[in-house]
Amino acid sequence: MRYYLGAVCLIIGIWYIYAAINHRKKVLAARERAAAAGQEQKIDPALASMGTTMLPFYAMYGAFASLLLVGGFFLSDLKLYLSVVDLFGLIVLVVGYSVFMVMKTAYSKLGLDMSQPA
Repeated sequence: MRYYLGAVCLIIGIWYIYAAINHRKKVLAARERAAAAGQEQKIDPALASMGTTMLPFYAMYGAFASLLLVGGFFLSDLKLYLSVVDLFGLIVLVVGYSVFMVMKTAYSKLGLDMSQPA
């Protein structure tokens, strides 16, 4: 069963990073379309500020969870159950999820028309 967990987590982590970059690209294109059409975004400032204040927590979550995974792997007997590939896959999953949450929060699609392709 070694390497299965790492491979699955690696694939999911890469998908999270791809989805984050794709979301950012779509939001930037929608913002450009809205600016070209002369539409003004009407977003509640409280929602916008609440989203931006959460950004450091997502980054700290990724760093802290990765630190716990690495520390737990080398300081306990996880080497009996997980390989280094599994550890790497789990770290990519945690970092990918953090990147995904940062992009979804920083590039909010509130008030944008996302129906057109990027």
